[in-house]
Amino acid sequence: MDIKQLRTFITILEVENLTKAAAMLNIVQPAVSRQIQMLEEELGVKLFHRSRHGMALTDDGKVLEPYARRILEDVESAKLELTASKGIIRGKVHIGVLSSISELLSTLIMSLIKEKYPEVQVKISVGYSGHLKEWLEAGDIDLALMYDSTPSKLIDLTPLVKEPLFLIGSAQSSLQQNKFFELKNMENFPLILPCHPHRLRSLIEQAYKQYGSDLNVYAETNDLNIQKQLVIQGFGYTILPLVSVVNEFRSGLLKVSPIIDPAFSRVITLAVHSTRNIPKHIRIISREIVNCVEQSINEKKWPTAEWIYQS
Repeated sequence: MDIKQLRTFITILEVENLTKAAAMLNIVQPAVSRQIQMLEEELGVKLFHRSRHGMALTDDGKVLEPYARRILEDVESAKLELTASKGIIRGKVHIGVLSSISELLSTLIMSLIKEKYPEVQVKISVGYSGHLKEWLEAGDIDLALMYDSTPSKLIDLTPLVKEPLFLIGSAQSSLQQNKFFELKNMENFPLILPCHPHRLRSLIEQAYKQYGSDLNVYAETNDLNIQKQLVIQGFGYTILPLVSVVNEFRSGLLKVSPIIDPAFSRVITLAVHSTRNIPKHIRIISREIVNCVEQSINEKKWPTAEWIYQS
């Protein structure tokens, strides 16, 4: 098995046609067929179903696909690392960001990278903390800004920010920003919460359980925008960090009250894969992201956030 065979394999599965694959690879069609034949013979499996309609992956081909893509990406990363050692920073970086802070940080991160490292290609994916952890462990993203997570041998976590959680209600609610709420007074508030396995849901449940209180869950959703809209329309309340609703709060669409309990807080961490060789350009971008987060706090764009990073 060599790089040329894997590149041929990926090209065929993407275009589903030998002639098109040969044209893209700039080689003759018999050479393409021979590359796949040698790969199949070495592995002892059939990788494609061949028909008049083109080429389609077999089940064994589907097993090989993620490994082949990862190998090719690692080879490309090695080339970029060698280029970077000569003083040129270029490459691809895939960043995962929590939905609750994506609006705040995505533009800031993108602007900084494009200004300082124009040859770095950036991809940003938004998700819940559980999804980001899975994507990072699988190698689908390079780094992530996520909640503090359960310990993992595959991920290194660097705490950056600690922030309290707020009870969020509609503009018609009686909540006040300068009036703290105690947990015992919240049992009768119908809550609109994220679904399992959202990390925030687990955090809220653990805090309630600690005091023997019961959650009054009115509705669940896996979409932050839906969660906010349901609260705006008066269907119930929710529990979120202020940064998640800062625009709606400043526009008068929502009211907030801080929760007087240290358990109702979250820590945002920078997460990277602990067992992979991190390319130079990704190490540089991760440091820049730390700077972006600190800048957002210093400029008061991240309300109630406490900078806890220790270099």
